[in-house]
Amino acid sequence: MTEDTAIATLQRSLTEAREAKRKIQGRLIDLEAEVESLRSQLITFNDLIEQTEGALRRALFPSERHAEPSLPSRPPVEPPASVPRYNVGAFQSLEIEKEVATHQLSEQASNVRFNDFRIPQAATIVLREAGQPLHVSEIYRRMADGGFEFRGQHQLITLAVSLSRSKRFRKVSPGTFELDPRYSAGQVA
Repeated sequence: MTEDTAIATLQRSLTEAREAKRKIQGRLIDLEAEVESLRSQLITFNDLIEQTEGALRRALFPSERHAEPSLPSRPPVEPPASVPRYNVGAFQSLEIEKEVATHQLSEQASNVRFNDFRIPQAATIVLREAGQPLHVSEIYRRMADGGFEFRGQHQLITLAVSLSRSKRFRKVSPGTFELDPRYSAGQVA
């Protein structure tokens, strides 16, 4: 009986090993399919990044002529982690990001029209320039375009409440305000 028990144990062990091997092979097939899918996504993102960087270069540096780099359609084989890589695209990306940041700072610096104003002062100027009643969302947009910095989470509500409480403004329809004609025409503050 011991020999039969040993054979049965070996048979069971062989069956378990074969089943474990089948599971691992199945998992390997799934992982290889996922790797191929990820490689395909990388190719798509590489193309998108290349096109976007080219568009940014043309927009940021219109006077310069940029030869579009011809990149391979498949990503190169990755070198081992121990081998340092020189990535020219990273330097070009840094140059583009630096230029975009410069443009954003320049744009923010130029939008300081309402920087030191309070809501009623800035809204008075916006409505005076419009020459007609405006909805709160349009007043908000024009103030924000002029560099007004709203605080808090509910900025439109804050603006509407401020306009409602001030004697300078008159509500002409839901969410729409105009300068009160009784308010002195020459007064801003």
